[in-house]
Amino acid sequence: MPRATRNRTSAAAAAAEEEAREEAEEQQQQQQEQEAVQVEGEEADDDHDDNDDENEGDNEQLVSLQFNEPLSWKAGKAIPVTTLIRRLTTLFEELDSIDQEAEGQTELNKDSFATAAKELAAPNLVGHRDDGVKAYTACCLAEILRIYAPNAPYTGTQLKDIFNLFVICFKGMGDKEAPYYEQYLHVLESLAKVETAVLLPSVPECEPIMLEMFKVFFDNAKSDTPKNIEYLFVDVMVQIIEECEPIPADLVDIIISQFLRATPIPALPKKGGRHHVEKVDDRQMKLTNATKPVPYHMAQALCKRCPDKMARCICQYFSDVILSTLPSGRRKDDEDEEDGNVPDVTKEDIEDLRRSHILAKELWSACPQTLQNVIPLLEQELLSENAELREMVCKTLGEMALIGNFSSAAPATWKAWLGRVNDKSPIIRALWVELAIEILKERDDLMAVQLVDLVAMKLNDMDERVRLAACRSLKTLKYLHITSKLAADTSPFNTYDSSRSPLAIPGKKYKEDDSTKNWGKKILQNLSERVRDKKIQVRLEGMVCLAKMWEMAYKDLAIGNDVIEQQLGWIPSKILDTFYINDPEVNVLLDHVLHEILLPVNYPPIEQERQVTEKPNGKGKGKAKDDAKERDKEALEGDKIRVQRLLVLVKGLDTKAKRALYAVPLRQISYAKVMDVFIKSCEDFNGGVIENNEETIRATLDKFSAWLSQKLPEPPRAKENLLKFARLHDRRCYQLIRFCFNPDSDYRTVVRALKEIKKRVSTNEKGAGVLDSLTPLLYRVSQLIYNKSHVAPIVEFSRTDELGLGATAHEVLKEMSASNPGVFKANVKALADLLQETAATGNTVGSVDTLKACASFAKSYPKDIPQEKKLLQALVQFALTGNPPASAKHATTILMKSASRKEMYAADLLKRCLSNFKFGGEHYLAKLGCLGQLLRLARDQCEDDVPRIMEIAMEVLAQSRTDPSKDEAADEWADDSEIEDECTAKILALRILVNLLRQPEVSSLEATSRTVMKLLLKTVVSEGEITEAKNTPVTHKSRLRLAAAQFLLKLATFRVYDEAITPKDFHRIATVAQDRCYQVRRGFIDKLKKYLGGNKLPPRYYTIIFLMAFEPVTEWRDETTNWIKGRAAFLSQKQGNVMENIFPRLMSLLVHHPDFGTQVEDLSDFARYILFYLNGVANEDNISLIYYIAQRVKQFRDVLSKENSDNLYYLSDLSQVIIRLFSTHHKWTLQTWPGKLQLPASLFEHTPDAVTISKKSYLPDGIEASISSLINAKPHHTSGRKRKSEARRGDGDESTTDAATPHKPKKARTSISGKSKTPKERKPKKAKKVKEPKTPVAVKDTGERRRSGRMSVKKVAYREESEEEESEMEYDEEESELSEPEEVEERDEEELLHKEPEQKEPVKDADGDIEMEDAPAPATSSPAPAAKQTPQKRRQSRTSRTAAKRKSPTPEEPQQQEGTHEPEHNNEEQQEEEGDEPAAATIVVSSAEPKESRSKRMRVGTSSAAATPTNSARSTRATRSRGGAADAAEEKEEEEKEEKTRGAGKKAAARGAVKGRKTRRRAAEEEEETEELSDV
Repeated sequence: MPRATRNRTSAAAAAAEEEAREEAEEQQQQQQEQEAVQVEGEEADDDHDDNDDENEGDNEQLVSLQFNEPLSWKAGKAIPVTTLIRRLTTLFEELDSIDQEAEGQTELNKDSFATAAKELAAPNLVGHRDDGVKAYTACCLAEILRIYAPNAPYTGTQLKDIFNLFVICFKGMGDKEAPYYEQYLHVLESLAKVETAVLLPSVPECEPIMLEMFKVFFDNAKSDTPKNIEYLFVDVMVQIIEECEPIPADLVDIIISQFLRATPIPALPKKGGRHHVEKVDDRQMKLTNATKPVPYHMAQALCKRCPDKMARCICQYFSDVILSTLPSGRRKDDEDEEDGNVPDVTKEDIEDLRRSHILAKELWSACPQTLQNVIPLLEQELLSENAELREMVCKTLGEMALIGNFSSAAPATWKAWLGRVNDKSPIIRALWVELAIEILKERDDLMAVQLVDLVAMKLNDMDERVRLAACRSLKTLKYLHITSKLAADTSPFNTYDSSRSPLAIPGKKYKEDDSTKNWGKKILQNLSERVRDKKIQVRLEGMVCLAKMWEMAYKDLAIGNDVIEQQLGWIPSKILDTFYINDPEVNVLLDHVLHEILLPVNYPPIEQERQVTEKPNGKGKGKAKDDAKERDKEALEGDKIRVQRLLVLVKGLDTKAKRALYAVPLRQISYAKVMDVFIKSCEDFNGGVIENNEETIRATLDKFSAWLSQKLPEPPRAKENLLKFARLHDRRCYQLIRFCFNPDSDYRTVVRALKEIKKRVSTNEKGAGVLDSLTPLLYRVSQLIYNKSHVAPIVEFSRTDELGLGATAHEVLKEMSASNPGVFKANVKALADLLQETAATGNTVGSVDTLKACASFAKSYPKDIPQEKKLLQALVQFALTGNPPASAKHATTILMKSASRKEMYAADLLKRCLSNFKFGGEHYLAKLGCLGQLLRLARDQCEDDVPRIMEIAMEVLAQSRTDPSKDEAADEWADDSEIEDECTAKILALRILVNLLRQPEVSSLEATSRTVMKLLLKTVVSEGEITEAKNTPVTHKSRLRLAAAQFLLKLATFRVYDEAITPKDFHRIATVAQDRCYQVRRGFIDKLKKYLGGNKLPPRYYTIIFLMAFEPVTEWRDETTNWIKGRAAFLSQKQGNVMENIFPRLMSLLVHHPDFGTQVEDLSDFARYILFYLNGVANEDNISLIYYIAQRVKQFRDVLSKENSDNLYYLSDLSQVIIRLFSTHHKWTLQTWPGKLQLPASLFEHTPDAVTISKKSYLPDGIEASISSLINAKPHHTSGRKRKSEARRGDGDESTTDAATPHKPKKARTSISGKSKTPKERKPKKAKKVKEPKTPVAVKDTGERRRSGRMSVKKVAYREESEEEESEMEYDEEESELSEPEEVEERDEEELLHKEPEQKEPVKDADGDIEMEDAPAPATSSPAPAAKQTPQKRRQSRTSRTAAKRKSPTPEEPQQQEGTHEPEHNNEEQQEEEGDEPAAATIVVSSAEPKESRSKRMRVGTSSAAATPTNSARSTRATRSRGGAADAAEEKEEEEKEEKTRGAGKKAAARGAVKGRKTRRRAAEEEEETEELSDV
């Protein structure tokens, strides 16, 4: 865009110039007349000259101009235009024929050209109005300049007019059809070849001519302009640029403006001041050229051919623009100079710089060598305090880095741009990460590699905008970029060592591990963590980004590409893990991602049915049949493609993700039931027009719309949308929704129904916003995953094992039959045919899942099983010869559930199984399996043969037939494929005995029942040894004790058998949870979770779960912790304080644990069980109840071991200490529980010494310090995640304090008068929930069975958890209301809380449970909130607090030197902002003090505090003791009291205790004074 032109000359100078021009014209006219006379004389002498020439043959030949016609005229006698053009043409032709340096001619007779040269430069010709005259005049002048080169025969003024004429001619070149286009082209060629343009810079006032010429060149260069003309333009401009010194600034503007033709923007800024910017059409701003325009290439060529000059000019241009707009370079006003202020950057400044930056990007793309001195100027802008300016230059440099080798051309600027990754503005950080990912995508060199570690870290940025930008940018990566750059092991992005990064701290030592490598994989890992981000928008982008990556990799995953499976196969598992967050927004997001990306609803696309009209002659009928067959064929192919995608997805999932995916169709059943009722309510609502029962109908509609809306984000808005849908009253939509969840609907019907529903609702004017809430519900109720159209393809994959998906197909088939057997209705014939085919071949190994699917279907729809004779014979064959024996079990189930003559089949099977049965005989395993199932499903037919069946089972179990010597070197657990048949037979025999007991009508124990339960308990206690000879192999014993424990749990689901399990037997069963074999532990706990999740077991079985506190497999332990939290939350809503009421049972279980001891080490171990319980169950609402239970246990004695009831009191005191410290750590308040609680009479009974016991402390010295170290252990941080306290401090704050380390409060300052000044009480912060982090996994699972590898875990660590982790739980914990019974059968009524009148004596209720009397509170109870502490209590408070804080240094902590103390936080303002409540003072005992004295002081202090019922000073809110003379009186009073209460032999110990307290108080006072001085 041109700059403002210079000022013209004054009016006087213009007038003088005009007079001089007129005089020159008169002189020229006189000269022409004289020349005419001279010409006549010369004609007379021609003959004489010819003769002379002939005589001069030896002289050199001169070339003279032959043209002699006049070209000028007198005023008023102008030459006609036609004549003038003819003469100029003749002259041009002659001049054009004369070469400048012709061969054989060494000199020209330039005098002969003089007249023509003068006449051509006359104003009459140069300024002629006719285009033809001007065109030929220009051609003649160009030839004259060529002939006279390098010296022009004209003055400066004449040259100025000549070049103006040339510019006029060049303007005519814009039209190829112009009549004189050839003459214009000749002028251009002459100027370019002869380099006549070099004369222009020496012409006076040449700048306007150059500007106009350059403009004309660039404007005439179009896409259809021939290349030769383009090159000629460039040649002329290069000649002018090279001769110009200096180059005019406006000319530079014109040149660099051509680079903006590719990016139309408003006019470039003027340098050095404010200006008005012309407005440009918005339509031009929205258009971009696919290819660069011709002027762009011309300017590029010009800069490349004149790099040095253009570089200087461009640098000067950018310097003027930047300095004129930046505050540092702008001239200050007088007022600003006085104040010392710098003007701010205005909006106009930003716009000017924005245009300049666009220009800089284009220049870098076209000719980067011209920006060598400009890039440092841009680097200075990066240091600006103006965020908008930094954002603009950050974007400019990032886009420049996409082209060329920017890091080599400007290394300092590149490093400065890299530093913007940590810019204080999140907007700039977000922009930076977008540009960095774009560079990663476009480049493969070192520049891109240097960004990979920074991008990975920005995915964990503290600001959600940065994380969101990173996720959105990663979504633009192509499949090749992901697999070859980020995920490949050998990629430079993973081999790059970030310790060599330009931003790496010089001299810093990095760990020698992979923490500085594999950054490409870390990008994917950090991206996977974003699916659990706190911000829903980041979750959305992260989840969609990951899902699209998996979608791109699907084809490779389907063909079994192991490399791609390793790189991206884990993505669906990460996405489905969010199912356990149990957040409505996340669930809706997961629904969209699952049904729109991972398993798209319309995949493969389902085309609309083609309508075929039948013609009258019937010819269209055959075509219609053909089209129907073609559609059916396409549907089958589409179903197979869709099922293949489902199986590939399932194959790559881990166990946890599979459970989540299988829960989706399971959830569909409950949602479909509610949706059906909701649709019925909408029909009754009738769009608001209700005739009868209006209140009932409205209440029903409101109830079910509220239930559905609670499962969606923003429930009030969702409910309003559902009610709006009801008011639409679209009956067609109602029917379509029923099609969606009808098990008889095929997949095409469901998809078309969904499409039509969305179309009908979206086109209804009153349906705005309805789809936002209705779409997720439609996904949840529709038969999309388990559809009847999918059964046949799944069966086909299971049969053919195509693409290696056979095993997965069997698994999906099994899950489908268990959760939704109704989908098999349309395909049960296919399953039956498959079973017949398999039975005919005799290979029954792979038919277990198919049989199980049919068995599940037969249980729900027995009449739909085909009654074909071949099928029934095949089932009988499976029942008698099936291998593995599970196939015999399922075949028997199908026969007993669906066969019309099942009694006949039962008798036949029983007879064939019992006849000549022999261990090791043919198909004996199948017969055992068949017998077990017959006892369960055909008990009446088996009643007469029960003794024989029991005899067979006992015979199998009686002896061991496998040589145990072969098993010595084997592992304790063998795979299913390696297990011996004898072990399988014994497990089947145990199942036979258990099924013998499983009778719905059983009400009392019989001799057989007692025998079986005794056998199972014996198997558990003997660790699987079931024979008298005790020679069972190790691999058999592990399987047998697991089976026995699981069978006991199965029997416990019956009330009569549960009551038969005594507390001692229960404790023996519980030890299986700590079995030395991981598979045994896992199988037992998983079965226990299954029964507890279905409310099939009494609450006391929850106590077994808490024995996993020492589980060495960290992931499983953490998963169990989440399961406990989920169950606790669910039960608290449905059944009350179930998890709190089992605490006394847990205490009884721990007291009778084989490892229980009263030493410090043993109690510290058992403290971990209590912590594990609190971590899963305790919260701010129920912590007081748990503490109350722990207190009241001391009022009872142990029924199971009365002589060892002290162990119960040890555990009671231990639990109280743990609960107090735990609540203090979480900043919870312990309050008095107002209710009463009944303890199980089978475990506890009242003791007459309750008062004495409650006042006595049983804990040994040092235990409280040990517990504090467990609770306050340093938490383990997950990669990329910050604690909340760290997040509040902001970026770059390295002085973060561990969240587990208690903040030391500011102590009370003592004034000169001796009065203490207590700091102002702070408002306590909101309690934060914590959970136990993952501890290192044990190296090998070879620990003791009872402690279950506890030696492999060093310490328990707690950390703060994020919001989504607080609500994380298994799906079966979040069961819908309809899936749960309205009233749960109460098996242990004694464990429920309720209030009853106070009783002086223990009273037994109907169940034999003991109700506790109101005994005095134990010594460790919490004080009432309003109670005021006496001086004695305050002194005891400080003593107990000091003893609690004192501990010896652990090996992990450096020992503190004598006289040192922990640093304090004395900033009151910071405490007020953060809301931290001042905690108790911490007194650190010197490590130089002897251990004996320290233990003695703690022992004395503890015993004295426990001796009185006022030992409430352990509370976190205990006040400090007062100083002065009152202390001496209190000490004396306390000493006298202790002397009276103790015997004569204990007086010395009491005096020592008082003396010790004096010493500690003085030390504390001295420390306070020292800190006061330091504060001052």
